[in-house]
Parts: sequence; C-alpha cells; structure tokens
Amino acid sequence: MTNQYLNKVWQENPSYIRRFYDNLNTNEKLCQEVKYILSTEMKNSDIKIAHISSRGKTLESFCEKICRKSYQNPFDDITDFAGVRIVYLYSTTRKNIEAIIENKFDVVEKVDKTLIDEEKFGYGALHYLVKIKNSHVGARYDELKNRVCEIQVRTILQDAWAIVAHHLSYKQESDVPKELRRKLNALSGLFETADDQFENIRDARQTYQSEVQKSIFDGNELPNQEEANIDELEAYLKSRFPERVHEGHNGVPELLDNLKTYGYSTLSDIGAMIDAAIDAVLATEAGFPPTDENNEDIQYNTVGLARTALCYMSKDYLKDNFEGSNLEQIKIYNHLVKKLKT
Repeated sequence: MTNQYLNKVWQENPSYIRRFYDNLNTNEKLCQEVKYILSTEMKNSDIKIAHISSRGKTLESFCEKICRKSYQNPFDDITDFAGVRIVYLYSTTRKNIEAIIENKFDVVEKVDKTLIDEEKFGYGALHYLVKIKNSHVGARYDELKNRVCEIQVRTILQDAWAIVAHHLSYKQESDVPKELRRKLNALSGLFETADDQFENIRDARQTYQSEVQKSIFDGNELPNQEEANIDELEAYLKSRFPERVHEGHNGVPELLDNLKTYGYSTLSDIGAMIDAAIDAVLATEAGFPPTDENNEDIQYNTVGLARTALCYMSKDYLKDNFEGSNLEQIKIYNHLVKKLKT
C-alpha cells in the first residue's frame, strides 16, 4: 500500500519528492533541537518523565498523507515533518510541561484532544505546533527559523493507546466496525481511569512516606519486626540525612536488596548499622571525596552514605563489590566504626 502511494506521487508530482529530500536534513535538525531544549529544561526543572523522543516524517508517510487527504499545498498544509513526543508519568505533571513549551517556543497552535467532546473515539492527548523563538540566534538556528515542529504530550497510557490504535489502523471512529466500537470506547475509558489511579497511588505513597518520616522525627523507635520496604527506606534516609541529595528512584531499590542480602532486613537493623559506621563514612568522604562528571569533589547522596556504611559493616559486601583502592580506603578509617548495638 505504501509503495502504491509513493508511486502515485512520483508519477503525478515528482517535484514533491525532490523537495521532501531537500528539506529532510533540516527537519531532522529541527527535531533534535526541539528535543534538546525540552530535555534540558525539564531536567533543570526536575520534571520526571518516562521518555522524550523525536522523529522526522518519512517519505512513505508523506506520500500516504498527500494521497489520503488530497493536499493542494502539502508543504504548507502538512505540519508534522518534524515531531517530538513527551511521555510523562502523572497527570499533574502536564501543567509544568505546558509551561516549558509555551515559554521556550513560539506556539502556533495548541490542541487539547482530551477536551474535544465530539471526539468520543480514542484517548486523546495534547498537541502543539511550535517554532524556534527569534531570540535563538546563531548559525545553527538560521535554517530552523519559521519551521514548524509538532510536539505531542502524552501520559504513558495515552501513548500505549495511540500505538495500539496505529497498529490497528483506526484513525477515527468511522474506521472501526460497529461490533468493535463499544469495546474500544470502553477500553479508552478504562485507560483514563487507570491514569487517575496511578496519580492516586503516587499521592498515597507520598502520604505514607511523610507519615514514616514524621514518626522518625517524633523519636519513635524504628520498626524491627518486619522487613523494610522501599518507601520506608526512602523515608528513613530523607529523615536521617535531610541536608543530603536524595535520588531514591535511582538507587534505593538496589540498596535495599543489598542490605537484605548482607543481613540488614528491618529498618531498625539498617538504622543501627548506619549509626555504627557513620563516623567512618564521613571520614572516608572527607579523605576520598566522590566526584561528579566534571571531576569536581561532591558529597555522598543519601544512598551513597548508606552504601559506604554497608562497606564498613559487611566484609562480604565489601569483598563482593569492591577491590583495589576502595579496600585500602576502608582499612584507613575502620577504627572509627562503633560496636553495633543489639
């Protein structure tokens, strides 16, 4: 089918194909530039997303769209030669992503397909058409000015819906056999409900962690009967080291597995282990500070503090995970380790 469209355009309007290739490299550059600006701004704003991707329109897709929609001026009418997709986790994140897009680009069009009442089919998302701002100056931007890039903003489930619908080739409700419409519309409703539930679970998790932290701040004893879970360990690390950077989603699950493997299963056990080793850990940090990607000295984050404590308190962990200079560093400050309270 795709070759049929390509052949038709080649026979009727070969200049379209030549012009498409003339613009291909510039459209790819626009994709990469828009993606870079968005990625940088979201990282600087600490906005957590699932992923961000970009793509230039393919010749096959271009030809298919011309034939299907009968464009008279395809290079003016088609707006997705360059496209970027942001897939995010929780619905409340969207307003922050919108603010970045609307601040960093000139918005040509904004369409929220989740608010179009007539469009009952599917599970819509947020679409932008944007241009690079004139304030971006320099040779790298000159050929990108006044070119339009499409930005799609979707939750993970909106993205999943779009992928499946694309695979089924259903672009609108009239494409769907009547026998299947009810099931697909019901499914889109379930996806929307699931998005809301993910948000509720995230909020409940934050509430749970806050309650654990409050309990620790109030001086209550750490639980010593049940194995610690990820949320309890995160709450403990935030409370124990409030001045330190905490990157829980990057390190806490693996840290918890290590702690349990090497004999520290309850929050009480973990707390006692860290208390016993903390003087040695801080001395190690001062004597052999960790470095960042620019080779600048930094402090341990909360997970790093706990890992270093485990190095001092478990010879098996140290032997299984470190060698050479790391082993020598531990020996230097081993005398600072206190006796573990039982």
